[in-house]
Amino acid sequence: MDRGGREVNGAVGMRRLAMAVCAVVVVHAACAVEAGVVRNEVVELRQNDESLRATYAKDKRMNLPRLLLLDAQGRPLLVEVGLRDGVGRRMAKALDKGAPMQSPITLDFALSEVVSADGKAVSTQDLPVADAYVVDYWARWCAPCRMLARDIQSQLHRWERDGRHVVWLKIESDPDKLPKDHKA
Repeated sequence: MDRGGREVNGAVGMRRLAMAVCAVVVVHAACAVEAGVVRNEVVELRQNDESLRATYAKDKRMNLPRLLLLDAQGRPLLVEVGLRDGVGRRMAKALDKGAPMQSPITLDFALSEVVSADGKAVSTQDLPVADAYVVDYWARWCAPCRMLARDIQSQLHRWERDGRHVVWLKIESDPDKLPKDHKA
């Protein structure tokens, strides 16, 4: 230091070097954490025509949105129809509890009635391995479906922060997509 309390060039240089090294260590640590962050995935599918006709048959209409939370083995943890507040909280609680429901609904069953964007059948082997699967039946014209999608997205972000890998299967369930000569 000089008489005025200022550091001389050598000390300033050493201090800057030390700060730069600390910054590099912090950035490196942040990158390492970022590299280990779980990224949840969204798989867009649609109900096949046969399933759409059955879902929207006269006097047998299913309400939208419909939501399933399935564990890593494809067993149901939560099943909901319609939109209710607190779905993220209920999904988190169901996944934390990890107790499958007694239900015939499984991931294989849900996938048996869907196709990919190019019209091909989808099986569990086509999906990424995950801690859980959110199966969301929706339609573009369905306002509650869009509201539910925001809640699901928020919960997916929370699960990412917790290190849980969850795959969101967005299944379009729109009878308007049926061929004109096969409307329900």
